[in-house]
Amino acid sequence: MSAFVKDQATRRERKALATRRRILDAAETLFVRDGYAATTIAAIAIEADAAVQTVYAVFGTKRAVLTELLAVRVVGDDAATPLKDRDDWRVMQAESEPGRQLERLAEIATRIGERIGALYEVLAAAAGSDPEIAHIYQRQQRHRYNDQRRVARSLAAKGALAPGLSEARATDIMWAVANPSMHHRLVAQRRWSPEDYRRWLAHVLTCSLLKGIGHAAAAR
Repeated sequence: MSAFVKDQATRRERKALATRRRILDAAETLFVRDGYAATTIAAIAIEADAAVQTVYAVFGTKRAVLTELLAVRVVGDDAATPLKDRDDWRVMQAESEPGRQLERLAEIATRIGERIGALYEVLAAAAGSDPEIAHIYQRQQRHRYNDQRRVARSLAAKGALAPGLSEARATDIMWAVANPSMHHRLVAQRRWSPEDYRRWLAHVLTCSLLKGIGHAAAAR
């Protein structure tokens, strides 16, 4: 393949990626502003300054747009690497000091919440009336639960969990508290700063999960 042909192919790839990102950004704006049900492919196309046929060609359905948007916003880029295989997640998993591990988890959860909190609310609202969206929401919840179960397992392996706290219960606590919806409520609705949220989340996780920490905090 000649250098010219390679350059042309690269240009087409860059253009296609830019179009994809523009459509996703437009869809996010409309989903958050108007809700999932009220947003149409035609409206997404107008917001993205693209042809309706282009949106269909790239994604096929509105549901596929939402699915892709969630995947991209969770990890923060266009790469297909899942959260559990990301460098920051691996570093958090490998952290030997349990308190620092939960601080790193809080940092990751805060970044995810900033990217996906409002969209997560849209997803939860649409799931109540749309079975297909309910399936996406449930799948997203399962992925999140499985990721946090890995953290609970690593804490249990270190012998760091509070007395009587099972790995399953520790997972439940992380799943409930380190939640994009929680981030949205406290940061977007109650106007906490992201840093306030991160510190609070790290504190709650540490006091709820780790050996000796919760009892010491309760005694103060």
